[in-house]
Amino acid sequence: MMKNTKKLLINLFVALLFVMALLIAGCSSQNANPPPTNQVSPVQIIDGVQAVTLTWGKFNYEPAVIRVKSNMPVRITADLSRLQGCFRSFVIPDLGVYKNFNYNDNSVEFTPSKQGTFRFTCSMGMGSGKIIVE
Repeated sequence: MMKNTKKLLINLFVALLFVMALLIAGCSSQNANPPPTNQVSPVQIIDGVQAVTLTWGKFNYEPAVIRVKSNMPVRITADLSRLQGCFRSFVIPDLGVYKNFNYNDNSVEFTPSKQGTFRFTCSMGMGSGKIIVE
């Protein structure tokens, strides 16, 4: 009986390592290419809020570049049918924006007060893009 338990634990450990390797490889392969810099977001102004939908493009976030105005609220809504894994964890460190998107809460709102170009990424830094605040 002890032999069977030991064998089962070893098999579970190997399976766990395999799943972890798949998860890590899947997230890192999604960012095989850097985001194109000419792909600028179609930001819409809805009720005084700059709104954009963040989805999955070719190996990265789409849009790769989001251009907004400073001192005006921004709402980024995640397309959860396309964003998977670590790409649902969204951060803009220099603007203090940190969000884990889920089906109950798939958007983040903030008002950028400083102008410049700021990098956004998934929580692991694999996927990335930039937000330009003018």
